[in-house]
Amino acid sequence: MKFAIDIGHNLPVDGGAVGIQSENKLVMDVGANVIYRLRKAGHQVVECKPGWASSTSDSLRRRCTTANQARADVFVSIHFNAFNRKAHGTEVFAISTTGRSIAKRVVDKIAALGFTNRGVKDGSRLYVVKNTSMPAILVECCFCDSSRDMTLFNADKMAAAIVSGLV
Repeated sequence: MKFAIDIGHNLPVDGGAVGIQSENKLVMDVGANVIYRLRKAGHQVVECKPGWASSTSDSLRRRCTTANQARADVFVSIHFNAFNRKAHGTEVFAISTTGRSIAKRVVDKIAALGFTNRGVKDGSRLYVVKNTSMPAILVECCFCDSSRDMTLFNADKMAAAIVSGLV
């Protein structure tokens, strides 16, 4: 299979959530590990994080264009959540029936690591989920401002759970 992997944010114009740890660092750690594991398992991987963008809108557009031009089978955007240091758990966003099925497998695998399963959510408001031409998911691995989640978090285990849900 060909996977389009989008390591969320990580550009000066497209910053991520800030909490106990920075989303930008966390997604790089998990994303690189997901890419490595997928390639090791024999899958093709297209990396969608642009090297440069003039704005957040430009960044999002470039990510989708890369995935669409590559004709990937599945698009996966990796993120971390933040909300007032009280929320915790994992959730995955999708729109299509196939995307929701993939999202369910991924969220269940992450929840098996001990994170609260917040379920599959409607991704119709998310640019990268609605503007890719293949089944797409956006993974909110856990909350980077939650001491509970950050205590549980391990980049290698998170990446393994995501890949296990994908393949």
